[in-house]
Amino acid sequence: MFLAWKEIRYAKMKFLLITGIITLITSLVLSISGLANGLSVDNASAIKNLSAENYIVEKSDPHQLERSNMTATDIATIKGGSPLGVKMVEMTHKGEAVNVSLFALDPNSPFMPDAEERVKLAPYDVLADPGLKKEGYEPGDSFTYQGKTWTIRSFTEKRFSYGHTPAMFTSMETWKDLRGDDLTYQALLFTNKEGVNTPSKLDAASKDDILSNVPGFSAEQGSLKMTVIFLLIISAIVLATFFYVMTLQKLHQYGVLKAIGAKAGILLRALFLQISILAALGILAGNTLTYGLSQLIPGDVPFELSSGMILLNSGLILVMAWIGSLLSFRSIMKVDPLEAIGGVK
Repeated sequence: MFLAWKEIRYAKMKFLLITGIITLITSLVLSISGLANGLSVDNASAIKNLSAENYIVEKSDPHQLERSNMTATDIATIKGGSPLGVKMVEMTHKGEAVNVSLFALDPNSPFMPDAEERVKLAPYDVLADPGLKKEGYEPGDSFTYQGKTWTIRSFTEKRFSYGHTPAMFTSMETWKDLRGDDLTYQALLFTNKEGVNTPSKLDAASKDDILSNVPGFSAEQGSLKMTVIFLLIISAIVLATFFYVMTLQKLHQYGVLKAIGAKAGILLRALFLQISILAALGILAGNTLTYGLSQLIPGDVPFELSSGMILLNSGLILVMAWIGSLLSFRSIMKVDPLEAIGGVK
């Protein structure tokens, strides 16, 4: 620790540059992760946060809720479960069009989301995604769709968005009245599907299956996750290059230390601690920078960072820094004290 900290204090600008690079890498990784998580929430949080773990849907190759159509007869052939109706609609609020995803559930089912304020849903009342609060909507605000007035009674505790549109939850009574003679459902929800006999025209799907088939979800998340992975790999290469060059510049110093009796293990621990200190400072500064930038991002940009995601990415960057130091470790182990001292002029 003495050797590590002493050198950092001596060559401040050099180590400040490395810390700055780690800061920028951390901020970039966290920013892209926040964008990926924000797009995930904006696109599929209605499925993620719904308590159902298994779905019975119309048999098809992609299990997309909006493409599934189940009749009342289909629902009646399966015991248990709770019907789900889904429809993407365009409502009107004060003359302006508002795109929403309408979800219909039995208010007494365990799958109805918890509301910020406990309310009873009358016909054409809805629980709305709290993301609408950012747009200025409040309980009591009304919308017009198909000649009916829809009223926000409360907001859900968690985010519920589907297809990049805010979700609104209404009662099954409203759904039946809305659909009329064309009454269909999109799924039958279960906490588990054990013991459920599924007819041949229907299919059982897990939450993960439904989630991966939300339009655009897999493509968005796959692209952004690959970007983060490449960033982490690039960060390991960049840091390895910096640490290796620094080690080469100090080979004669390591040679002198070895000549006076310092063991290779002590030198390796000093370098490891030095890299850990620089990485920790850079990661802390990167987190601070990302938090500051997140406050400047417009509200309509989907960006969300959780504490778990911050810890995960910070830990990965620290590991990349350790991996990048392995090349420097090899140089220290191979340095010959006589050759290193002889190279000093």
